[in-house]
Amino acid sequence: MASTSADPQHQARGKVVLLGALLVILGTTASPAAQTAPRSSLLYCGWFGNTTPTPAFVAANKAFLETQPFNGLVVYLRNDAAGFNASTKTTTTTPLSASDLATLLAPLRNTTFTTLRENFGLIQGTTPPDFFDDWTIPVANFAAVARALKDAGLKGIVFDNEQYFSPWGNFPSGCKYVARTLAEYQAQARLRGRQVMEAMIAQFPEIAVITLHGPYVSEPRVPTPLFPVWYTDNELFGPFFTGMMEGQSGAALNIDGGELYHLRTADEFNRSYTWRKTTMPSDAFNCAFIPPALRPAWPGKSSICFGVYDRPFGGADMNPLIARTTIANALKQADRYAWFYAEGATFLKPASAGGASATWVDAVRQAVNDAAAYSVPTAPAAPSHFAATATSSSAVDLSWWDMSGDETGFEIERKTGTTGAWSRVLTTGANVSTIDDIGLAGSTTYVYRARAVNASGASAYSNEATVATPAPPAPVPGTPTHLVATATSSSAVDLTWWDMSNNETSFEIERKTGTAGTWSRVLTTGANVSTIDDIGLAGSTTYVYRARAVNASGASAYSNEATVATPAPPAPVPGTPTHLVATATSSSAVDLTWWDMSNNESSFEIERKTGTAGAWSRVLTTGANVSTIEDIGLSASTTYFYRMRAVNSSGPSTYSAEASATTKAPAGPVPAAPTHLSIRSLAVGRISVTWWDMSNNETGFQVDRKTGSGGVWSVIATKGANISIHDDTTVVSGRTYYYRVRSVNGNGGSAWSNEISATAP
Repeated sequence: MASTSADPQHQARGKVVLLGALLVILGTTASPAAQTAPRSSLLYCGWFGNTTPTPAFVAANKAFLETQPFNGLVVYLRNDAAGFNASTKTTTTTPLSASDLATLLAPLRNTTFTTLRENFGLIQGTTPPDFFDDWTIPVANFAAVARALKDAGLKGIVFDNEQYFSPWGNFPSGCKYVARTLAEYQAQARLRGRQVMEAMIAQFPEIAVITLHGPYVSEPRVPTPLFPVWYTDNELFGPFFTGMMEGQSGAALNIDGGELYHLRTADEFNRSYTWRKTTMPSDAFNCAFIPPALRPAWPGKSSICFGVYDRPFGGADMNPLIARTTIANALKQADRYAWFYAEGATFLKPASAGGASATWVDAVRQAVNDAAAYSVPTAPAAPSHFAATATSSSAVDLSWWDMSGDETGFEIERKTGTTGAWSRVLTTGANVSTIDDIGLAGSTTYVYRARAVNASGASAYSNEATVATPAPPAPVPGTPTHLVATATSSSAVDLTWWDMSNNETSFEIERKTGTAGTWSRVLTTGANVSTIDDIGLAGSTTYVYRARAVNASGASAYSNEATVATPAPPAPVPGTPTHLVATATSSSAVDLTWWDMSNNESSFEIERKTGTAGAWSRVLTTGANVSTIEDIGLSASTTYFYRMRAVNSSGPSTYSAEASATTKAPAGPVPAAPTHLSIRSLAVGRISVTWWDMSNNETGFQVDRKTGSGGVWSVIATKGANISIHDDTTVVSGRTYYYRVRSVNGNGGSAWSNEISATAP
């Protein structure tokens, strides 16, 4: 800005190349009187001195500020109560939080303005990193500020890119890496500018960004005295602005702020406008930091504005009378905005409180009125560089250069073949330069033309653009049918369907949780597949599925929907028993004890092997909550190894640690084996067996049972001496059980009796 303070900034929207710009291309210069530029908005930039337009100040003084002759304010992004200043922190490596920005702008968020409708937030180029260092935080800060300004209802940012705090735009004095060339730094500065603009547009698609010093400050060949010689200290600002131009898209605006305080006459403003808009970005001028690919689009993308200073500058005097004509000329020539920077008396306060005098206020007001009277609507300029590109067999993309700034829209006409009849097929709004024409026929030639229109009429037609649509693609595949979903576990669903096409390349399966969920694609198969498993699901949950077939031409309609509920997940397997201890109590018996480490087992399984090289086999089974059992009928003087595990419906635990014991030497003969084992009676829930006692030295009998012929024998009862009957009341109806018995004493067990079987009634 001016030499004594932070510079104001101004924002422009719209892309316009006026008649003066076109005549420069043709080698002539249009006079200012020949132009019919639309009325521009005047912004007030006045944060110099002790009156600062913070959001809180603007909201508190809204009634007075709206009496001043301005269309908008450049707001200083500072929260005095919190000591927070986003204007000076955005370009630094200090992150700005969304909550701090929201609090800062809260006073403006719900404020409705009548005249001050074009308000902007100020960002100053404070101390950014070197262009080759990490810009993650500054880029994120620009994005956060853009989002906060959008939410608060402001139009965008004014970027004061002067070097008040550090020489970050100078080469080589402001550069960290001395081995890098100017060309390398220009390319890196463009990259940073593009990243900043893209990040802001992602948060605020319609943002307007006014950079006070445009790209001319870095161009050594600026025409003097029309432009001061700034390029010797600002070699990287022009490339940074160029990068912002590359990052501009959609409805966003990148505005050359035009801090050219010495301009006074209409001719000076006109020549400055033309040189910045068309000459500098042209191939003929060949600016080193504007890439050739960007140059054709530059006039249509750029928006030119001007700044006016309330003090003498560069040998040019300033007073209210001069300000009136200067501001009027700036407004007449600017595409969308001009801005007024005050370092004299502030316009933020009434004259009675030390603000600008009535003479100054009236001068600005008359300038605005003069500019408004100057704008006489005429038909807009014709669009140029009209192009048509077939994007499919049924669609054509149309693009053109918007060569006017006062159109209300564009009309696109089409004819089929070169001899067809023209008809209007598309209409757009203002400031649009691309549109798609869809629903066309394949293998067909179309011819297009366009014209700009406003209330005064239509422009001439653009050039004609001819395009041929390609042949239509193969048809999309048929829709799969009979989709069925079957839960195979608490975490898996099996899907099957009928493949109703022969030209698909894949199937896409989508799923939602519950009937009100959101569809998302979860599985993709190859061609000719009709089944797949969806795994990793939650138990006790309802899922809904649908499928479609896909090929290069697109996707079929969706199949029927299939709903399935996964069962509850199974209970966890029980914990592993610990502290297994085996103790030989005789030559034929070992007592086993353990710690029960679970509360959900249905039984314990005990396995045994003879000696270290033996094979494990299950020998005992207990019920739940048991922690001791006796293994009898063993051989004397023999070492046995034991291990065990807990079991429930979900499966077994891991095995316990092993325990071993060696039976004692025999003290006498073992008893004789019982005989004639038979079924005594059958009843629901009971099988009664009986046997002949063939010994007189037993201490008891061991009864074993297995379920089915392939089952595993386990002890179900021990009986005392001289007893020859056992009632089994743990049977289940319909199951077949096998039984055997042997007699035991302190010397061991007899051989087994005969085996019998019976099916429980």
